Amino acid sequence: MYILTVASGPVAAADCLDRVLRGETPSDVFLARGHVNITAANRRTLEISKDPYVTRRGDCIVACCAEKAAGELSREVLQALASRGVVVVVIDAGDVWDVVTGKTPGAAPTSRWRIVIRKSRYVDDSTVAVSADKAAADLNKALIAQLRQGAPVRVVVGVCI
Repeated sequence: MYILTVASGPVAAADCLDRVLRGETPSDVFLARGHVNITAANRRTLEISKDPYVTRRGDCIVACCAEKAAGELSREVLQALASRGVVVVVIDAGDVWDVVTGKTPGAAPTSRWRIVIRKSRYVDDSTVAVSADKAAADLNKALIAQLRQGAPVRVVVGVCI
């Protein structure tokens, strides 16, 4: 089990996921879609972009045409991201889905174009999670196959503090 330590003590990622899905923590939901050029080969980061097109060079991008970017998430989520806690991101293509967990970046993102989840601790204006347990290359292969077919996806970003 993946456990992160936050100011109030250890929080299990699975517990956070349950709390997010029950609506007990700050969360935001938006739609995006896959694209034929998605490779999801990056082993360090995962990105969801508002751009309508993906090139094969964007190997961290797993979805495009997103309704929201990091700086456009709900006020409650942005405030929670600036605190110490656990971030849960669900990428759901209907019959296949995956969950990525990490730590909050300690700052509210401001990007109007993308959302980035990182295995590293690097933080920029698009970062919503650091020290993540997955990058693009680690996602469920059946999910990646759906994304390559342009499947619509529901993205949930939740924070447990």
